[in-house]
Parts: sequence; structure tokens; C-alpha cells
Amino acid sequence: MIRSATLAAALTCTTIATTAPVLADGQLSYTADAGKMGKMQMTESWQGDALRMDIEGMDAYMILRGAEIYSVTASGGQVMVIPLSQLKNMGAAAGQETTQQDQTGVVFPQEINDMRATGETREVAGINGEVFEVKWIDNEGAAQTDTAVLTDNALLLEHQKAKLRFIRAISDEPPNPLLMDMQARGLAALSFGDRFRVTDISDDAGPAGNFELPAEPMNLGNMSNMGQP
Repeated sequence: MIRSATLAAALTCTTIATTAPVLADGQLSYTADAGKMGKMQMTESWQGDALRMDIEGMDAYMILRGAEIYSVTASGGQVMVIPLSQLKNMGAAAGQETTQQDQTGVVFPQEINDMRATGETREVAGINGEVFEVKWIDNEGAAQTDTAVLTDNALLLEHQKAKLRFIRAISDEPPNPLLMDMQARGLAALSFGDRFRVTDISDDAGPAGNFELPAEPMNLGNMSNMGQP
């Protein structure tokens, strides 16, 4: 069974991208607010059309290959590879399709009231960025104001291209308004309040084997049909 923390963490990311193909490989580490689960340390690596997401302290990760996202978990020496599209289809068929952010307590923007540069600059993870003040309404209707550090760093923008594909594949929903605003400006986030902060970025994606599936994907259709005549 996929761990809910893994799925929820994928939905807390505060970056955005265009739909152009990924041209450069790399690796990004960051901290993110995962709602009820607190702060998470994340590392995302991308190579070609594959994006791998690892959560510190968990024997599980997710990987986007082509148009499919797989959950990979290890327990008792056994590795399970689960296509998330099958999980979504099973949930919808059972009438259990709900918004993951609402389940996990993740706060995210529903509306951007104002986003303007302050004229200041700040360095995050060795990269200089421009400081913005962002006024927004969250998914519970509360007004929020945060300081964001944004950059046009090429490697971060390449990461965003991969991440947008991931977000669309896992949620079938468009990015939130804050992400759309950053996309329009051609910028990526180095930090956003205390909710997101890049800690390291590199053009080394790691071994090619990290982007291969370690076992054959499970067919959950067979499981859902168990007990039926």
C-alpha cells in the first residue's frame, strides 16, 4: 500500500514550470511544510523524462516515468512498485475520490491578491534571488502574507519543467494561482515564507539506475477483482 505521506508530500511543492521538454538533468533538495505531518526533507532528481522524489527517513519514493507515476516501497526485503493511476481509478470507482491537500492539512493558495518585488535580494542555497511580498488567500479562506525569494536560475527552471509534469500526473488538476503567477514571470522559488526552502541544487542527477523501476509494477486490477464471481 502506498504511504499517504509520500503522496501528500508530492502535493506540497511550491514550484511551477512550462510544458517544454526537460533539457538538463539535476537534483534539488528542499524542506517543505506537509501539513499534519510537519516539515519534510525532500530530494528530487530528474534525468530525461524521469523525475524521482525521495523523502528523508522513509523507505519509499515516487518516480515519474513518461506519463505514469509509480510508488516504490520496501518492507521486509520485498519491493513493491505501484502505478498511482490505478490507485486513483480504484478510488474514483469506489466513490472515494477526495482532495489530498484537504486530507493532510496542507495549506495552499486559492487566490493571489498581490505579488510585488521589494527591491531587496537574498541568497538561498548559494543562489541570489529577488525578494517578493506575496498576499494570498488560502484554501480555508484565510488571508496570508509571506515573503518569497524567487530566481530565474536555469537549473531551477529546468526542475520546474519536470515538476509540473509530476503535479499534473498525480492530481489531474492545474497548479495553484501562486505557481501560475511565478510561471508568468519566468521565475522559480528559492523560498516561500517558512513553508518551502531550497537547501541544495546540483547538475548531477545521480546514477541512471536510480530512475529505473526496481521491480515489475503490480496490477491492482487483479486485487480489486478478488472475491468477485
